[in-house]
Amino acid sequence: MFKQTLRGENLEEVKSKILLAAKELFARQGYKKTTIRQIVEETGVLTGSIYHFFKNKEDIFQALVLELFNRCEKLVNERFDEKESPALRYAVMCAIELRAVRMNKLVCESYYEAYSSNAILEQLTMCASQRSYELFRKYNPNFTMEDYYIRTLMIKGAMRSCIVSCCLERDITYEQMLNTFLEISLSTFNVNQIEIEQVTGRIHEMYEDIIDMAFMVGEEGFTD
Repeated sequence: MFKQTLRGENLEEVKSKILLAAKELFARQGYKKTTIRQIVEETGVLTGSIYHFFKNKEDIFQALVLELFNRCEKLVNERFDEKESPALRYAVMCAIELRAVRMNKLVCESYYEAYSSNAILEQLTMCASQRSYELFRKYNPNFTMEDYYIRTLMIKGAMRSCIVSCCLERDITYEQMLNTFLEISLSTFNVNQIEIEQVTGRIHEMYEDIIDMAFMVGEEGFTD
């Protein structure tokens, strides 16, 4: 019976083992060079066990990327309660993501692969749409979930451009990129200009904290 897996492990233990092995392989050699066969060899589980949980390598990668997304959101929610401005909490999550990309080449490559995958981008957009609805619904009482989805999809396109910018010859600073990104994304959800400026100012005052949180998010993610 499948539930009685190798060495008496349960299903969740096997799934965790697969994700951990994949994470280590992605960190060591990158997403493209990693194969299902290598994950099988790394974990010692049967190929059928992997396909019980995941359709393919992309599906495994998607689970890890969503784990990073959720870890970032959890970290921000732990540090900032609901009394804090929704715009600030959103901005902090964006700042952490951009900072993590700038801090580590492998994180940058992993995010690039994630944003280049239609399936992963779809899942990221759906999760982010729900988060944006919860944060910004008081700003947009007439928005439907479709409104949030479309706007979030556009913002994800902007985030992908920020990631690609790390590979361009033109030197664009983190501060320039973050300021522009927050201006675009917050105004998309109808945050007024005064609050955008206040939030952007606070984010820059939190520079060291942003670095620490970006490290905390990435240290268990795609880092070597």
